Amino acid sequence: MKALMDFKILAILGLLCIIFWLILRLKPAKIKQQRYLSDSNDLVKSRAELVVANWLFHHGFKFIYEKKADTKERVISDFYLVDFEIYIEFWGLNTPKYLKRKAKKVKIYKKHRLKLIQMNDESLKDLNIFFKTEFERFRIKI
Repeated sequence: MKALMDFKILAILGLLCIIFWLILRLKPAKIKQQRYLSDSNDLVKSRAELVVANWLFHHGFKFIYEKKADTKERVISDFYLVDFEIYIEFWGLNTPKYLKRKAKKVKIYKKHRLKLIQMNDESLKDLNIFFKTEFERFRIKI
């Protein structure tokens, strides 16, 4: 009887170990984010950023991709226009976490009076018109 009890306990412990091992193995793998090579040789994180990077490059704008803003807070912009000291952010998601981070970043840009151009999918419909309008806000003619 005792041998049967010991066997059942060992069997249960063995099954628990197998289940635990399977849970660890089935944990979703971290997905490697796709990168896109722009015409300026920057590796950007999305097709939208690729379109923006290529437009800026082909229109002769000097830019830095993913530049840390000149703040104590950790803010990395999507693009920074070197000659005009303008940061560009492309807002591509609408998840609660993303929107929270977006609000925090915008607040930091405003707090430090940094020039910011905010973009979204709508902006991509006609970048010539979009950037002309945005640059006019900063009294820049293109």
